[in-house]
Amino acid sequence: MLPLSEHLATHYRKETRVEVLVQGGGSSAGPIAVLNRIAQIAASSRTFTDEESKNLKVFTIAHDVLAIVVHPSNPIKNITTEQLQGILSGKITNWKELGTPFSKPIQLINDSSGNGTRTALEERVMEKSKDKKAGSNLITLMSVVTNSSSEMKANIANFKYAIGYLPFSYLDNTVKALFIDGVPPTYAAAYKSNYPLFRDLYYAIRKGSSGLELAYIYYVLSPEGQDIVVQEGFLPVSFITTVEELDRIKTGKKQIPGGTIE
Repeated sequence: MLPLSEHLATHYRKETRVEVLVQGGGSSAGPIAVLNRIAQIAASSRTFTDEESKNLKVFTIAHDVLAIVVHPSNPIKNITTEQLQGILSGKITNWKELGTPFSKPIQLINDSSGNGTRTALEERVMEKSKDKKAGSNLITLMSVVTNSSSEMKANIANFKYAIGYLPFSYLDNTVKALFIDGVPPTYAAAYKSNYPLFRDLYYAIRKGSSGLELAYIYYVLSPEGQDIVVQEGFLPVSFITTVEELDRIKTGKKQIPGGTIE
């Protein structure tokens, strides 16, 4: 969420002359900072825990779609949910098991524990596993651990036999996004609720907060703020309903991968 938050803060400063300082650190850092009065707004790409939510007012500010990605030279095009569960759990370890023409170990590139994107994979993929044994929904520790989506993308782009996961906003021609259960990795498929890797993005402030914090949240949820959400490659809280509307706000530095909404 760091690039999105920086973009929102820059535009807010231009419109209001109010400075919003943005710092990264992962989805667990924000709630801790706000609850300890170190920061005023927490950003998170995972749901807040019950303990965190006791003293926080949470706002959904955007919707994000995740892609399973491999090196562009990898011939694989589609992966099933069951196969993905096998890779993430460490049960499937060779590309030959997925029908590729080569027998090479699968190198899983993984986010660090507590990262919002990793948590989303555990919730959206691993918790749907038919294996109900304790710990079966956890991602294997046998992986290369990265600290950011940018770092993960660089690892996958530079290693032919790697696989990992990225928000759609990070996709470019240095990696290849896979179909999941035959569904293409596009915003159109996510919009129609066909694509499975979909999550909400959140901002949170302390309960009872007012003034600057609340004014900023209102800006983020305004048409101007939601235009920036789309420019950064996310889906707005109020879904786009027409191609004309999509074209109107798709004017930022990023383009929507996968074409327009059908």
